[in-house]
Amino acid sequence: MDFVSKLKETLTSVLPIMVIVLILNFTVAPLGAKLVPFLVGGLLLVIGLSLFLAGTDIGMVPVGEKLGSVLAHRRSVPLMMAMGFIIGFAVTLAEPDVTVLANQVHSLNPAINQKVLIVMIALGLGAFVDFGLLRTVMGFPLKWLLIFFYLIVFALVMFIDQGMASICFDASGATTGPLAVPFLLALGLGVSASTKHDKDSSFGLTGVASIGPILAVAVMALLTRGAGGVAETAAAAAESHGFGTVLLSKLKDTAVGFGPLFLIILVLQFTMLHFPRIKFRKMLLGMLYSFLGIVIFLTGVDFGFVEVGRYLGQTISQNYSPVLVVCLALVFGGIVVFAEPAVWVLTHQVETVTAGRIKRMMVMVFICIGVALAVALAMIRILFNINYLWFVFIGVGASLLMTLFTPSLFTGIAFDSGGVASGPMSTTFLLSFAMGVSGSASMGFGLVGLIAISPLISIQILGLIFRVKERKGKKGAGDAASA
Repeated sequence: MDFVSKLKETLTSVLPIMVIVLILNFTVAPLGAKLVPFLVGGLLLVIGLSLFLAGTDIGMVPVGEKLGSVLAHRRSVPLMMAMGFIIGFAVTLAEPDVTVLANQVHSLNPAINQKVLIVMIALGLGAFVDFGLLRTVMGFPLKWLLIFFYLIVFALVMFIDQGMASICFDASGATTGPLAVPFLLALGLGVSASTKHDKDSSFGLTGVASIGPILAVAVMALLTRGAGGVAETAAAAAESHGFGTVLLSKLKDTAVGFGPLFLIILVLQFTMLHFPRIKFRKMLLGMLYSFLGIVIFLTGVDFGFVEVGRYLGQTISQNYSPVLVVCLALVFGGIVVFAEPAVWVLTHQVETVTAGRIKRMMVMVFICIGVALAVALAMIRILFNINYLWFVFIGVGASLLMTLFTPSLFTGIAFDSGGVASGPMSTTFLLSFAMGVSGSASMGFGLVGLIAISPLISIQILGLIFRVKERKGKKGAGDAASA
């Protein structure tokens, strides 16, 4: 298990946030008694996320890769659809980011049951994994599929409360976290590699799959009118629990979420995958590491990070200029995404699939800029009480319009990036910070959704730049040949 390298990745992700919080503690927002739980929570986050990512590489990623290959070679569309739904559903139940978001939603809005919310998100992802896989097999243009389903999304969210609309898009961003992304990318590449289509079909599965949770939560909101109408203050929702109580609670929740995925992998081993016995034992050990990692990670989130994020957002927004809040949002957004493990996984695959034509660092920089601006816009929206749907309609609408002019490969990368850009730090610290700034559930949510929307635009801008450069290069080569 490459725990050391994962520890370095996680430290890169968590440590900058902790350093900034400590600077704020000694300057504008003293934490007082919250400082020790925050430091303990940060340590647990680092250990838990490192253990989880290392275990995922050993126990989860090989399943996704081999399952994609097996399904593609069997060429059975019904089997592929059934397995795509089951895996998508089970992975979402075990996804730590989804659990964090659901707990945040319930803490600020008790009318929404977190278990029902998680199940609805899982159903949505599972269904749209099928749409994504079917598109890959059939070679259907990604842009038309995205435009069709996002038009349905626009139609639905216009009939629900603004608070629930923001939760819909937050759910989409949280679903594609550090567990789901390796599975989906491996599954998509495995199926794509066995088709006769070009490399453009290698990306887009994550982007299509992330539409499902939006529609599922929107349908839930329509069926349970009034569930989104409760808007408590962030301060009233924050509760303090002892370390032991939090640990036992997370152990129970994780076992319930992780159990179905473990059983499915066990069944697949004896029916379709047939890994060698030694390798499968190693994979089981990796799954155990992942399970323990999720428990430790979620304990750290609830014990220290969430409450401190809300406290800082509330304290700074009440006592200092909005300019400071927006500037902090820019810094937080840029730091968080640049060190997001799932983003590194995606950018590495982009560079590999394109044989180095698209550099991973170039993709990373454009995602980073987009997310930093998105977090800043989220704070501006909260501070000036702007309707969330304006940001959604303009942002997603612009990105869908750009699909008509952007190279299809970049469209797939852009919508996959939207799913992976919002990771553990977004659903924990940044979302809590936004809750503190807003003080209410109706305005507090939506940050994760805006983070997920931003790469849809920034990466497609990169694609347009790439297309212009390629055309200039071809023109220059043609002129040289003529001369």
